[in-house]
Amino acid sequence: MGLVFPNQTCNVDEDTGIIRFSGYDGLMEIRFSMTFETLDHLMKAHDEERQPHRQAFENLRSRIQNAAMRAYSRTRKSFYRLGLDSNF
Repeated sequence: MGLVFPNQTCNVDEDTGIIRFSGYDGLMEIRFSMTFETLDHLMKAHDEERQPHRQAFENLRSRIQNAAMRAYSRTRKSFYRLGLDSNF
């Protein structure tokens, strides 16, 4: 089975500046996180206006999930921190 994202929620932690979301490979939960800095960089790269981080994540969800799938396909771990080097 491959990595899927049936749960379309994300956790935005304003105190730490991190967004967390999960995917699943069968019954195994695969957790991902990314910093607000990474998200802000992605927004600028796509000429998007400044938005609340949750809305920015939603607008870039497919791009972020594709990067998450690429990371997971390279090394199958249970946790990933997506950064500017994550090939968005």
